Amino acid sequence: MGVSRASNGIVTAAFGIGGLVAGSLIGYVSDRTQNRIGPQLCASVLYVVSGLVLYFAKHFYQIVIFRLILGIASSIADTMLFTTVADVYPANLLGFKMAVIFVFDNIGNMLGPLLGGKAYEHMGVGGIAIIAIALGLFELCMILIFVRNSLDIRRTLASSNVTQVGSLADKPVKPTINSGRSSTDTHSVVESESGFTDVSIISKTEQSHNLACNPNSHTPNSSKKRLDLHILRLLLQLPVAGPTVSIFVATGLQTVIETILPLRLFDKFGYSPATIGIVFLIVGGVLILAMPAVGYVNDTVVSRHGEYMRYYTIATGALCVFLSQIVMSLAGSYVVLVFGYSLFAISTMVVIVPAQSAFGDFINSSESHAMAQCYSLAWIAEGLANIILPPIASG
Repeated sequence: MGVSRASNGIVTAAFGIGGLVAGSLIGYVSDRTQNRIGPQLCASVLYVVSGLVLYFAKHFYQIVIFRLILGIASSIADTMLFTTVADVYPANLLGFKMAVIFVFDNIGNMLGPLLGGKAYEHMGVGGIAIIAIALGLFELCMILIFVRNSLDIRRTLASSNVTQVGSLADKPVKPTINSGRSSTDTHSVVESESGFTDVSIISKTEQSHNLACNPNSHTPNSSKKRLDLHILRLLLQLPVAGPTVSIFVATGLQTVIETILPLRLFDKFGYSPATIGIVFLIVGGVLILAMPAVGYVNDTVVSRHGEYMRYYTIATGALCVFLSQIVMSLAGSYVVLVFGYSLFAISTMVVIVPAQSAFGDFINSSESHAMAQCYSLAWIAEGLANIILPPIASG
């Protein structure tokens, strides 16, 4: 289109700006309306619209509009994806589900450039536009046919918990006389069958009654007052602020490494673009294999030791990120550099997976209706990192 290379920065910034604007708003709208389907449908329609804009684009400003719409759609889709998973799954299953999301995200990142490059070779920009339109229509159909509002699933699960707790509370009471005490302690079968310890039949019955009165709550302690949180107040909560900063740093370092590594491979080793591309394919394959293990280990640790262990996992991942950068900086061969980059990529996932899971932990424990806004913060942190850190590192 006869524009300068500096104009690429405008195109890149348009994606980030669109994502930040949408990420700041969509969480509030979804939480306020208690609707997860609407934003997902909106994202799929925007993907189609962005493809149409690109297909008919003749001027540079239309390319900028395409990237702006694409950023908005991606922000909405990503926020809703993590939100719907956190709506449904408990803490001891959340890490693995988050890891699976990143597996498919990484597959898309690997296949996207390959398919897009082939489409561009044969059909030009129109080929890429057709791919965007087709994927948007496919997502729209899948949502309309298969997807339910995750909050409805959440309420269904809460109702089943009410029934289970109520049936356990109705079990016959087995009195036990403790010698040396003047009173009789009565403990129900609820304790042994439900896994609760040091809870009397009275408190358990009260909990089941509270659940029955408020089935929208997903935990037995439903008498707890819900916190009225919005996106700004969420940032003031340490369990949210910590993971947000972790995602900002880890994502930013990923982007910085992806920007600098090709330059280092060319300047120090003189590798061709094809050889440099193989590095990213190798590391992408390693991540696909390693991320489910990262999620599984994270869930296992949380199941055995509690949700607070996510923060120790994040700290461990951060230490590994630091060590991997040392390996990469001292690498004297192609193999060592690939090893260091693979270690770096896995380490960032050790940070990001529990950080994403920690948002769900906090909202579930606080009983707030701010799940989508919490995951909006994750996307905002990622978007800011992608915009701010690479220019600083490359400058």
